[in-house]
Amino acid sequence: MGEEQQAWDELHAAGFLHAAREAHREATLAVFGSLSRSAGFKERSFGYASFDVLESWLDRVFRIGRRPEGDRPAVVRDNLNNSPGWRYGRYRVLLKRHEFGAVRAIRWDRDSPTKQAVARQDFPDDPQLALDLGITPVRDTPEVVTLVLAHSATEEPLEMELYLGRPRLNADGGPAWHWLRPLNDDTLGPDPRRKLVEPTLPLWTDDEADAPVRLREPKRRRHGTARRRTSTETA
Repeated sequence: MGEEQQAWDELHAAGFLHAAREAHREATLAVFGSLSRSAGFKERSFGYASFDVLESWLDRVFRIGRRPEGDRPAVVRDNLNNSPGWRYGRYRVLLKRHEFGAVRAIRWDRDSPTKQAVARQDFPDDPQLALDLGITPVRDTPEVVTLVLAHSATEEPLEMELYLGRPRLNADGGPAWHWLRPLNDDTLGPDPRRKLVEPTLPLWTDDEADAPVRLREPKRRRHGTARRRTSTETA
């Protein structure tokens, strides 16, 4: 199984991906509900606010600082060079806001040094890794893989984009991603955090009619009655 499918399956089964989408939706609604262009807020204002509010909502849905529910393994905060990050298992996820509809046009070679280093992580079958581009690699333990949660939204009409992917340093003008998947209804399916509890069947049901029950009358004292009748008849 390739890295893409393995990462997706593991994060999906843990509810990580559904939680990320929930956080993005709530953060987007909060930002668009609080800021307006008529009040003077510009695109840069929405950009900063959406990043900050999404960070807060991810902490909330991942229950950062609180006890995890049940026996589900916890998502922990795992920043990289002061860039907000969250880790589940061997996968760390960082944030990247992109222009709506242009997620595949990101230029990682023009991004921050941290994002450039992330985009230069070892990835099989990528010949550019043999090139010395003068970028310091990610200082990390070998088993950790850093992915990116790319997010964007438009206000009118209200539309949202959310992707999970492995960035590729595209100084050569090539693709911006080794692999990239959208987080939407079609790709996510049912939320594993909300498993339905099968109803427990009772040991009996009321479907069948009750069997007729007759109360037994107490026995009369026949001897006493007989004696009274006898005395009357005799009289």
